[in-house]
Amino acid sequence: MRGMKQGKVITLLHWLGYALMFVFIIIGFVKAREGQEAFMEYLKEDGLVENLTTLFLLASCGIAVYRAIAACREGKKLWSVTWSVLAFLFFFAAGEEISWGQRIFNIASSDYFLEKNLQQEINLHNLVVGGIKLNKLIFSQILTAVLAFYILFLRILAQKTRFFNKAVRQFGIPLPRWEHVVALLTGTVLVSQYHLLKAGELREFVFAVVFFLIFLRPYFVAPLPKGSDS
Repeated sequence: MRGMKQGKVITLLHWLGYALMFVFIIIGFVKAREGQEAFMEYLKEDGLVENLTTLFLLASCGIAVYRAIAACREGKKLWSVTWSVLAFLFFFAAGEEISWGQRIFNIASSDYFLEKNLQQEINLHNLVVGGIKLNKLIFSQILTAVLAFYILFLRILAQKTRFFNKAVRQFGIPLPRWEHVVALLTGTVLVSQYHLLKAGELREFVFAVVFFLIFLRPYFVAPLPKGSDS
């Protein structure tokens, strides 16, 4: 009975998450028709979209912490390591999203960030080191490649090849369900149609929502039958 009730709550949260995501995307199209200024006001720093993105990232971090503790109690040490790393990464992403509370607590940037940060804020993703924009190199190019592999290929490889199947199961890597993949790809394609500055903020919102839902109800791959390795 408890499991059924929990399943219904998780399903409800999925529907609410998808609905919220697409409502904000639709509002984005409305604001885009009003022009760049209205669009940027909609996606302004410390605005509703950015704050909700941060909350979803923190919620994902919370789920990861919970699952790390549960895995540790069950003796699944590698699973606990995986969820602990994910908890750190999503906490870091949430902190970066709001520049570690700089504007909330009215913290002045140090000379280093005033000189090296494109927005003169206390965060790493806007730093320029040796003429290289970290946001473009790490948080755009590399991260995009990693996420594309995770979303589009890892589950397929884990279901087809023994190496990936064993690695994913051993480390308890949470995989997206196909509904998560469809929602993420659909949201990403829709956001790409804005062709306006700050559209990336909505893309980040889409990713934050979908990863929260992945962590909430991940897909754990089953072992491959003997002799089925391709």
